[in-house]
Amino acid sequence: MADPENVPEDRLRTTFAGFTELLRLQEKLLEKDIKLDHTGEEHAEESLAMQHFMTMLDEYQEQSYLLDPYLEQLLSPTVEKIKDYAKFCVENPTKKGSTWRANRTALILYSYIKFRGYKTIIRFFPHEIADLSIALEFMQIPDGIIQTPYFWAMRYVTLLWLYIICIIPFDLAQFDEADKIGHTAESLQSVAKAYLGSAGLEREAAALLLSRLYIRKDTGSKFHDFVQWSESFLKEDTADRFKALGVLKVLCEVVKSGSAEQVKNELPTLLSIGHIIQDSSKYSNNTVLRKLRTKLIARVGLRLLPAVNIKRQARSLSAEGPVEADEDDQDIDVPDEIEDILGQTFEALQDRDTIVRWSAAKGVARIAQRLPKDFAGQVLETVMGLFEIHSIAAASLYDLPAIAEGTWHGACLACAEIARRGLVGPEHLPQLVEWLSKAWAHSIGSNVRDAAAYVLWALARTQNKAALIPYATNLAQRLIAVAVYDREVHIRRAASAAFQEHVGRNSLFPHGIDVLGKTDFYAVSIRKHAFLAAAPQVAEHVEYRDFLVNHVLDVVLRHWDITMRELGSQSLRLICLHDLDTLAPQVVEKSARLLESVDSSDVHGGLSALSEIAIAYKERGGDPSVIEANLRNIFKHLKAIPESSFSTSRNELITAAACRLIANSITVTEVNLGSASSVPGWKKIVDVGLKHRVESVQDAAAAAMASISDLTESSDDVPR
Repeated sequence: MADPENVPEDRLRTTFAGFTELLRLQEKLLEKDIKLDHTGEEHAEESLAMQHFMTMLDEYQEQSYLLDPYLEQLLSPTVEKIKDYAKFCVENPTKKGSTWRANRTALILYSYIKFRGYKTIIRFFPHEIADLSIALEFMQIPDGIIQTPYFWAMRYVTLLWLYIICIIPFDLAQFDEADKIGHTAESLQSVAKAYLGSAGLEREAAALLLSRLYIRKDTGSKFHDFVQWSESFLKEDTADRFKALGVLKVLCEVVKSGSAEQVKNELPTLLSIGHIIQDSSKYSNNTVLRKLRTKLIARVGLRLLPAVNIKRQARSLSAEGPVEADEDDQDIDVPDEIEDILGQTFEALQDRDTIVRWSAAKGVARIAQRLPKDFAGQVLETVMGLFEIHSIAAASLYDLPAIAEGTWHGACLACAEIARRGLVGPEHLPQLVEWLSKAWAHSIGSNVRDAAAYVLWALARTQNKAALIPYATNLAQRLIAVAVYDREVHIRRAASAAFQEHVGRNSLFPHGIDVLGKTDFYAVSIRKHAFLAAAPQVAEHVEYRDFLVNHVLDVVLRHWDITMRELGSQSLRLICLHDLDTLAPQVVEKSARLLESVDSSDVHGGLSALSEIAIAYKERGGDPSVIEANLRNIFKHLKAIPESSFSTSRNELITAAACRLIANSITVTEVNLGSASSVPGWKKIVDVGLKHRVESVQDAAAAAMASISDLTESSDDVPR
């Protein structure tokens, strides 16, 4: 797989250049008579054209919006072709025509849905009232194309067709015969229910159709029976999980878009369904079911609360000072069920899967947005309390347990969603900023750092300037450290985007515009450039220099990735050159402490940093005696590593780093002192390196011998 940091930007397009060719291919496929069967040769030719068509669309998948100006021209003939075929089959139930061509037309339509999303595409579907009988009867033809298992695309687009028709506000009873009142609604319900347990996309379309049916005024009464049936079905030991997914999808859609009365009337049963999913191992082991359950209970909570006061929200986002609580805000009657719903949602924030945590985070924030100000503050405090679950006093900032990843990620996402809605008061900022600082520092997961950057981005958009002043410098330093020193490209870009948002909206960050120019989207996209170019350039500003140095020493040099440690030590050298006399002693002291660690990664990082500082002293030049004194001070720290470290298996990392340190810091005095040297065993280290089985270690030892040869006659020391 290609490195995402090295993907060329020239693949980004500004127009759908392949439209003409795409249209030609589509016209070639649609011009075939769908009512007549095809020959084997025609089938092969059309299949090849279809493959080419889908490949062209896939090339633009990441920029699907480029197709928008051409959608009507592309979709109108496609949907008309499907409508004509449906009419033909309804009028001639015993005839199927070319089912392969018909399904291929449906696949063309599905390709556009996959490309642009069903919400955009269904606007171009035929949606006249008269189309209802055509689409419904087409679905019900015995032994028709719809009943053939392979032709899923035709079932999917026809169910979506019925869905868009049911959105039209007309009375379904007008299609009923005098002696069959309600027959049309029953038929729609039975057709949709038949595919509610499908393993394919038909389930999604069937759930949309059913939900739309239950939202309609003339058929909304059927929702009660569906909810009762759903509860009974989910309680069954033999219940199908695919069908359970369809059931929850229907409930989520109705609770979201139906009337508040519908939700309140079914409240006990809906909450019971949530508990059934949670308590059953058969359901709770399914990630999508847990996600839909989280959506359901959160949306139920939303429908129990009044809608958001838009004026109050706008005022909170634009105010330059604290926002006083409105009288209307205090009059909100919060139902007892909200506490239980929030409790379940807080649990979902700690789920093992990201999609569940993300759904829970949005649910918590949306509910908090509808609560009185004091209650919303309590919600935020509870979310921040999740950070404390895995933060034991004995653990250092950088040794948080791996199990904390899910909890911290969920808490960060929820804080971001709450902040995005302007619900973080000035009194909560100190605690929130403190936890975000820790979220960036530990290395239990890149998603946590990404979510932490999202929180700061949201704060920049919603907090007033005065509230952020006390934290501006600290936030600027931390964002820049992540923007230039994180291992993952998307995290560096996220931190850069958050920094940009603060600079553009608040102008509080020190040297904001200048620093942003050095750490913009493109500057931090390549890791090597971020470490060796962007970071040293930012360090020209004193406000950032010490923080970057400490971040490298505390985080980067201890990173599990060897490339990070090596690039970090090189970046450290470039930063120290701005003020070597002040920074180098601090770096040498802290790097030397890493050599005492039992973790080989820490030892390697410390050795690498000491080597680079030795190089920095040589590059700067100056009084030779001062340079030698500084190099000897660095060299002596090598004795902190036990000789046993070089004789154990898998010692190549430490041995090579030690040889590089010798090569960069050895002096004439140390060579001449022999056994009286501050590191008596340095010759043994080089000897081990020269005899090592790994070529990179041999190269490092050879470099050490070369440095020694430059200082003194060393031919007698070379093993023969």
